[in-house]
Amino acid sequence: MVNCMFYLEKRDGIARIGKLKYKNIVFETPYLINYLDEPSIARELDFGRAATATKYVIPEYLYEDLKSKSDEINLVTGLSTLSPHQVVDIFNQIERNKPIYAVGVADPLNLPILIYMGVDIVDNILAIKKAYDGIYFLGELELDVGELEKLPCSCKYCRNSSTKDFTENELFEVVARHNTEMLLLEIEKCKRLIEREELRNYVESKIKFQPILTSTLRLLDKGECSYFQRFKKSKCIFSAIESFSRFEVKYFLRRTLEVYEPKTRLLLILPCTAKKPYLTSRTHRIIRSRVWINVNEIIVSSPLVVPREFELLYPAINYDTPVTGDWTDEEIRFVSKWLRKFVEKGDFEKVVAHVSGGYRKVIEFGLRDYEVVFTCEDGILSDSSLNKLKKEIEGYERYDLYEEMFKHMSRYQFGIEFEGQVRGKYPNLDLFNGGRVARSDLRYGMLDVYEIAARELLSNRLYWVQIGEFEPKNKIFASGVINADEKIRPNDLVIFYSSTIMGVGLAVMSGKEMVESEKGVAVRVKRKWPV
Repeated sequence: MVNCMFYLEKRDGIARIGKLKYKNIVFETPYLINYLDEPSIARELDFGRAATATKYVIPEYLYEDLKSKSDEINLVTGLSTLSPHQVVDIFNQIERNKPIYAVGVADPLNLPILIYMGVDIVDNILAIKKAYDGIYFLGELELDVGELEKLPCSCKYCRNSSTKDFTENELFEVVARHNTEMLLLEIEKCKRLIEREELRNYVESKIKFQPILTSTLRLLDKGECSYFQRFKKSKCIFSAIESFSRFEVKYFLRRTLEVYEPKTRLLLILPCTAKKPYLTSRTHRIIRSRVWINVNEIIVSSPLVVPREFELLYPAINYDTPVTGDWTDEEIRFVSKWLRKFVEKGDFEKVVAHVSGGYRKVIEFGLRDYEVVFTCEDGILSDSSLNKLKKEIEGYERYDLYEEMFKHMSRYQFGIEFEGQVRGKYPNLDLFNGGRVARSDLRYGMLDVYEIAARELLSNRLYWVQIGEFEPKNKIFASGVINADEKIRPNDLVIFYSSTIMGVGLAVMSGKEMVESEKGVAVRVKRKWPV
């Protein structure tokens, strides 16, 4: 049995950074076991007599008898022999309260998606094998070392040396160590991306080099788990069809539709803008400077459909998508489907669309049985277009946009409404009601709350974390958590409390993890008050 402990430090979805303490040595994960040197921890692991992959080909009772009996590390073996469906099935079932070691499978292409699926430990077994088969890793490429006159890398093992400078055995050794360096570089990239909460963007770019990796991600996206964040500090890059099925998109569209309550009789549909939030963009500012807009608005993008009330929420506040003016059929079908759902939530007497090009195609397809008034004639900012828009929408009822923003954002985030008076200059808004209630947190795309709202959330048993009888400083560790709301996801704003103190913090773990884990950071403290 391996004597080790695992401490979670940072999550980005299922991917995580942690500390693995083995005897008196501490490793940062994701970690690579180097079999060219002393593999330390691997020598004491129970790899079992049957690979994980054999569970699909031998009787269950036999697999249970022969599989790894490692108690402290989940070993996953034989992944390279499995189909994408089987790989995803294994990772959907695996225990995540201890580190996961994917044995003998890592290369520079699949390593990011392995880490994205929650793998904490990999090795260089495949990198060594490929080196002795004459394969040289170079970024996403695998080169035949026999065709190289010199080694194209400047790492400490290659140094752009001529291949003729080495004997055959020396060359294989150099290539094995070079391939290992490429894995270490990929791990370092993934760590930085996890810290920045941007790993998914990178994974979507890497999977395009191998169809089997694309299939794996698409199948993985069919499921959801409590580790994916609703709010993040990173920018979503929607540059592939796989972007449409990422958690942030699915959750945002589903949740906004659940809590959206349009109030006006007229709906205005506008195109998205490069600058976020949309209201700060040049295009939307010019439109509003020329036309008095006092009605419900929906902004159309790809793959998002964003009622104006939600534009300060993640990912609407921080994303980018390629814009060419032409929309693919798949984009049109996806976005128009969601647009129609949002329009059907209202009791609109009139729908006005100030759009052109591909945006118009989306609206015509999604609202083909509606009498939509299109006001864009020769560019959305032309005098004639803006005059037509003004004629169609001015004179409708009063609508307090900022007040509705706070109501919709609080329903989206917490399931209850916060009310009060809005102050501040957009987008830096605050809500007051006998004191500061909440503010727009532009970094994470959510609401940050203060004592009034915190007490209301706690009284409603929403996003709560019960801690032991101690006063937390900057962090609350899992060992200090007694119980927690199971709805909590990493990066959720939570209310922690004991009999003497309460406060607001940012969750590092899911609610379930906080209760089940013995080690690791559970909550980062933002502010606190006496009970």
